[in-house]
Amino acid sequence: MIQGVSPNSNINYTPLEVGEKVEYRETKKVLDQDDFLKLLITQFSTQDPLAPITDTAFIAQMAEFTALENAKVTQTEMSRLRAQSANQEAVTMIGKTVELIAGEDGEVVVGSVSKVLIDSDGPKLVVSGAPYSVDKVIAVRNSGSSHTGG
Repeated sequence: MIQGVSPNSNINYTPLEVGEKVEYRETKKVLDQDDFLKLLITQFSTQDPLAPITDTAFIAQMAEFTALENAKVTQTEMSRLRAQSANQEAVTMIGKTVELIAGEDGEVVVGSVSKVLIDSDGPKLVVSGAPYSVDKVIAVRNSGSSHTGG
């Protein structure tokens, strides 16, 4: 309480004005499942008991919740499929000659892919003993030694 102000006063002070610590957090740009559940619980706990939420409104909200859950599952599955596709693409380069950009100076490295390392950041091609990200590849061709005359 600020000295000199009656406790019965209707003056409201901000936390900064009374010296309290204020915590700031980053604002969300998109509501998630937890936010939806909090809103739903708040709605139920504050609704008028003499005029409760209608069945159709409740069903519509549950449908939105289900759609949100399905979208979340779909997003997870799509991420998994993208990762599998990237891994498969990298594996098909084993034994092929690749040209790739190494380092920040734009140096081009040419070599045969000996193996693929599966990493949480995506697959890495091992060329001349060094791992390179697939996105550094600028050209792929069959190795000359893999073809024989016939």
